[in-house]
Amino acid sequence: MADARSIILHQYDTSPFSEKVRLALKLKNLAWAAVDIPVIMPKPDLMPLTGGYRRTPVMQIGADIYCDSAMILAELERRFPMPQLDLPGHEGLSGMVGSWADRVWFQVSVGVIFGALGDQVPADFKADREKLSGRPFDTEAMKAAAPMLRDQWRAHLMQIEQRLRGGRGAGSGSWLVSAKPGFIDVQAHMNIWFAEQNVPDFVETCLAGAPLTRDWYHRLKESEGQAPEKIDGKTALEIARDAGPRLKAATVDEIEAQGLVAGETVSVAPDDYGRDWVSGHLVHADDQCIILQRFDDTVESIHIHFPRAGYMVRRGE
Repeated sequence: MADARSIILHQYDTSPFSEKVRLALKLKNLAWAAVDIPVIMPKPDLMPLTGGYRRTPVMQIGADIYCDSAMILAELERRFPMPQLDLPGHEGLSGMVGSWADRVWFQVSVGVIFGALGDQVPADFKADREKLSGRPFDTEAMKAAAPMLRDQWRAHLMQIEQRLRGGRGAGSGSWLVSAKPGFIDVQAHMNIWFAEQNVPDFVETCLAGAPLTRDWYHRLKESEGQAPEKIDGKTALEIARDAGPRLKAATVDEIEAQGLVAGETVSVAPDDYGRDWVSGHLVHADDQCIILQRFDDTVESIHIHFPRAGYMVRRGE
């Protein structure tokens, strides 16, 4: 039964960023609960937890809320260090690979998928994604660009193949940087999974020319872990309200670039899309994480955790 100590993932099944976290949970064999949230706005049971942040997924542990898959993976490793996925000797590489997968390759994946399926996309989804991205959901432009984007997608895939060929040889059973899977594998897996769910014939063709990647990908897909407990959003809100956030000393890095001060009001938003500013009192800031405290009638006091890379911070509401 989910409680204040449980990992609760607010997600939906077709979300590629949720799949990234789900794979990490499998590799760590962690118990967790899933709240299935709507694919598009409104998300009434999520907004009280995030202060308006709307991207998927969001992880909740009690009244501590973790936004962005990068922040979620870091917190999972901090709280549950065994088995280790941030592999020794490769510290920092996961974030670098994640930036490539989440931004550069993901945008190509979006173009490939919707260039093929755009005519099947409901109008309300298009309207939602236009608001999220701040630009038109132009199906015809995606169709026109699709041949070039398919070339680009395969080029990204072949970087994984090159990595698997190198270093330790081309034997089956290899992982990207070690003799066991880690966060770098988790990051690189996401776009193949996303494309396979939507344009499987295209992915199968690409993998036919990348046999090591095909083997690596299928081994990741076959990872086993604990099935999630299913709970609803109202239950998650009750857990947050009754828990209260973990005690955290108010600290700000001495070389914080903007000279932020603990306790002042700041706002945080992604720097690429979904720029919904979340405001709160600054609890903690360093070069990797910023934590805001918010008060809400539904959940009372919560701490919202954001990564620094990929997020903008400004003073005031």
